[in-house]
Amino acid sequence: MLNPYSAQDRLEAQMAACVAAVQGEFRWLPLRDIVDPPHRQFDAALARQIALHLLVRRFDVPKRRVVELQERSREAVNRALRTVDERLSSPLFAQAYERMSAQARDLYATEIINAEAA
Repeated sequence: MLNPYSAQDRLEAQMAACVAAVQGEFRWLPLRDIVDPPHRQFDAALARQIALHLLVRRFDVPKRRVVELQERSREAVNRALRTVDERLSSPLFAQAYERMSAQARDLYATEIINAEAA
């Protein structure tokens, strides 16, 4: 259960919301493949990059916290941010990104509301 006063719990809930929102656009991918993409499964790797981008850019989580949470190198996180930033120049991708962003925010807000009500 989420403790809304725990920074670690909030961070994990934000990451879960980002992954779930991305999975909504990448419906063919199981959540586990977004969290840990299989080797050479490029759509899963892009999905994870989008989730990390949402976490940093939309939830304002410092990159160093994402590095710790994901146990990834700083370069991997920076590469994910650059990749998604470049893709956002495509209007179609930008629309899908905005849908994922809104969904992630909604999922996280619902989780916080439920935790505070409990």
